[in-house]
Amino acid sequence: MIPASPVREVKAASRTCKILIMAALPQEVRPFLRRIKARRRPGLGLAAWEWEAGAALVAVSGMGAAAARRAGTTLLSRCRPKLLISLGFAGALAPGLAAGDVVVGGGFWHYDPDTRELRPGSSPAPGSWTHLQHALGHAGLNTASASLVTTSRIICKAKHGAALGGLPQPVVDLETGVLAELAAAQDVPFLSLRAITDAAADEIPEFLRHAAGRHVSVNIRTALAWLAQDVTRVQDLVRLWQHSRRAARSLSDALMILWPHLSAR
Repeated sequence: MIPASPVREVKAASRTCKILIMAALPQEVRPFLRRIKARRRPGLGLAAWEWEAGAALVAVSGMGAAAARRAGTTLLSRCRPKLLISLGFAGALAPGLAAGDVVVGGGFWHYDPDTRELRPGSSPAPGSWTHLQHALGHAGLNTASASLVTTSRIICKAKHGAALGGLPQPVVDLETGVLAELAAAQDVPFLSLRAITDAAADEIPEFLRHAAGRHVSVNIRTALAWLAQDVTRVQDLVRLWQHSRRAARSLSDALMILWPHLSAR
């Protein structure tokens, strides 16, 4: 195989796109990428795919605020999108949301689990997303407007839920608040679509919370060591895996439903 020309790679990396979709994990976008038969986009320094003659781009940043900020800063500068979408999984804090439900960000917040400080996030350039939520509901997806709370690590809901319970329909993730700030700074319209993996009564397994907080990858040895302490924990892992698959399918369905509305903006 002939290696790509450096000049061509720079040009590929500098092409603009109309819509930029950012996710933290490949699992969050894999079903959608399969459905649209997207092709890899080289030259960006991270995993990315494009379709519709490069008008739209999906990029995977990695988990957490720091990774989202690095990737978002680079991509907004190089691709100059007309719309930024934060896409991925989220955990519910209030009853009423189940695994696979899709939430549209109605407000953005930051929460520090060490100090328990909750502060408002940025308000990006306005966009009327009510009709998008209606479109999802009309197509049969369970959907709601939610307060997106970005935390510095995966939290134990039993310990921190009370601090966030005053918000309307709060859900938590690790990246949305940072991407909302970047969009606001450049006056780019911003949309957050999140699918629930863990309902209010569910907790993310402890070893996954710790691994994410230390920014270390989870391997089979880590999982087996955690399971060896209590073999019944395998039920928690299986349930999270099933819920994550359901959430990823919901995100794919949501994007397919909304694409005619988004591409026409």
